[in-house]
Amino acid sequence: MKKVFFVVAITLMVIGCNQTEKKDDTASDKGVAMQALYQQNLATLKTLVADFEKEDIDGEAAQIADSAVWNSPAYGDTVHTKKHWLESHKFYMDNWSGLHLTDGQFLPGIDSATHQFDGSVRYYGRWDGVHSSGVATQVNFYGTYEFNADHKIISGSDYFDLGGLMNAIKPKG
Repeated sequence: MKKVFFVVAITLMVIGCNQTEKKDDTASDKGVAMQALYQQNLATLKTLVADFEKEDIDGEAAQIADSAVWNSPAYGDTVHTKKHWLESHKFYMDNWSGLHLTDGQFLPGIDSATHQFDGSVRYYGRWDGVHSSGVATQVNFYGTYEFNADHKIISGSDYFDLGGLMNAIKPKG
């Protein structure tokens, strides 16, 4: 009886060890789809950045959905519209020359609950330029953006030291 039990136990262990794990193709397919979505949304954001550098406000407007919500880096700013976003960018275009992103790092956003890619894009870097007063400025920047099915930006949040930037260009004396 012990021999039969021993043979059965060994047989079950061998069978158990030889079974291959089933691959979860749905998770893999979703990851591939989210990577593709990220790449499409990344292209939109990089176009927005390039249009800002070229001072092409109409090009920027084409990348942003009309219903977009924008969170300004300005303390107390409660206006969150596409129009306000573009007006803010126009202010920089009108008052700075040579605006360009240095050391830009673009990254996929993740869902805060699942920690999986969600199609959003975030980036950080340094914006350099020369103010109309002649003061060269450099400001560290971080932004995060969400997109609709047409790959237009529907939500943007920009973070940088706007107060420090304004102090840097303020006339001395």
